[in-house]
Order: sequence, then C-alpha cells, then structure tokens
Amino acid sequence: MMLMTGSLLLPFIPPAQTVWAQVDSVTYDRPVEVERREKPRRKPRRPRAKPTPRKPRVVEKVLLLAVQYRILKVGTDGVMEETNATLNTFFAGDRLRLAVKANQDGYLYVIHQPGKGMDGRIIFPQSRVNNGQNYVSRNQELLLPSNCDPKIAKGADCSFPVMPPAGQEYLTVIFSRDMLLDLPNEAAQAGGVVRAAVIEQLFSESGQSIERVKGDTKYAIKLVNVNKADNEEIIQTLVLNKGG
Repeated sequence: MMLMTGSLLLPFIPPAQTVWAQVDSVTYDRPVEVERREKPRRKPRRPRAKPTPRKPRVVEKVLLLAVQYRILKVGTDGVMEETNATLNTFFAGDRLRLAVKANQDGYLYVIHQPGKGMDGRIIFPQSRVNNGQNYVSRNQELLLPSNCDPKIAKGADCSFPVMPPAGQEYLTVIFSRDMLLDLPNEAAQAGGVVRAAVIEQLFSESGQSIERVKGDTKYAIKLVNVNKADNEEIIQTLVLNKGG
C-alpha cells in the first residue's frame, strides 16, 4: 500500500534503542569534534582518514547531525499552511505535505510502513524530487510529494490525501553521513519492498542520542544526534494516526 493516507501526524516516536539526551547536553549550532565510526554496509562519499596505532580514533570537527520536519496542510486553493503536528487531528479529505531538511550534506531516506513491524516502501528518493537522488545539500528543504505532474490543475492535488480506514501507519526518516547500501539511493532503485528487519537492524546499529530543540518555525520539530562518539546518522519514526 502506498502512502496516500494519514490523519494525525505525531512527533518522532523513538524505538526502544534510542537514548534521549538531556536538554543541556551538547552544543549543536557550531562544529564540535566528532569521532567517526565505520559501520557495516556503508559507503563514504569521499575517502576519509583511517585509524592507526598512533591515532586509533578518527576525529573530525563538524556539526552534530540534525533533521527538521514540518507538516503542511494544503487548502483547496493550493495554499499551504504549517500545522501543529503534535496537537491537530486531520480528517478524510484533508491534504498534507511533509517538509524535511538536514543541517548538512548527506543521504536522506523516508520509508513508509503500513503497520507496526511490517515491511515498508521507499517514498524518498523519488523521481520528481531532487533529480531522483537522495544525496541532499545542507539546509535544502524537500517537500513530499514535490514537482508534481504539470497536468495537475490544483496545487491542493499535489499532496497526500487523508483517507479511511482508521488506524496507524509509520514513516521512518533516516539521515546518514554515508550511503546506506541496504537501501535504495536513487529513484530508479526505489519503490520496492524494504524489509522490516533491515529497518530494525539500522536502529540497533545506531548509537544515536536524540535531543529535541526549537525548530526554525512555530511548529517545526528539530532533532539532533548529540552523541559525539557515534554521530553517523539520525533514525526516527513518525506515527500517523488515522481518524475515522
């Protein structure tokens, strides 16, 4: 089932593996020394230093990884309005868009699962967004869906329509410094099934420590991985509660 439904979009809900950081833990708005870790089934975009007996730790001075998302409700006139994703309930006939951006260059993936623990499908990368590539630039906000078919007369139709039945669906957003070889990295590879076990394994391999901070807009939700000893990715899940 493709992601064409949704009712109430709640903040990211962490699985059991996620460690939530204290509010005053780490500075996140300027570069800090981060220990780079090699993890299985990943491909760096460019070569980086290797550990040696003299320098067993590979350290880079970079921003801590951060991802921000916003939920936009699209009116019948095509005008989009940011909405409170925590409190507002959406109903059949409502149309929504998801805006996502990261604070640095890297690889972005968005996976839809029709139910808890079920296999999912990649909805980003997609052919009409970012030239079909999932390597994104820092502070580049992506609207999903985007670059819709020019035959669509109304901007309101370029959106995810809210449809019955009631229940829950899940969106997992992954942003990584390195390419993940277990997931599609361009639109031509996307659309197939992503096994739930793959998603669970990525969670289990992550040492992330997530801190929620103030976003750029009134209702934006921003998440920062403040673990300087394992800052390779952010992996979090949004729950979509669908009303009747």
